Amino acid sequence: MKTNEKDKENQNNINDENQNKVRFRSLVIDGTKYRTQLTEKFKNRKKWDSSARSKIYSEFPGTVIKVDVSKGDEVKKGDRLYIYEAMKMKNRAYSLVDGTVKEVKIQKDDIIKKGQLLFVID
Repeated sequence: MKTNEKDKENQNNINDENQNKVRFRSLVIDGTKYRTQLTEKFKNRKKWDSSARSKIYSEFPGTVIKVDVSKGDEVKKGDRLYIYEAMKMKNRAYSLVDGTVKEVKIQKDDIIKKGQLLFVID
């Protein structure tokens, strides 16, 4: 009887060790192989969506100082879209794509949140 209890306890310890075992994943970026820890947070992360490249979201919360584009403007990759102040520093945000500004969701003195949609460029 006692051996069955010990066997069950040993089996539970082995299962706990397997669940807590660190798993790694390899990936290659520009020809360099990297090894990273594979966590539940990583597996459950929001996947990158290439169709969202035309939507510009704020990176930090802050206050808009100046908006450099308006609806209908043609922009090229690297053109400045707006200036904002975050953590007492002035920051600039640039376009990631070429296209026409379809929507401008901010104006001067607006307070923006992290992840807020600011521009749509098509």
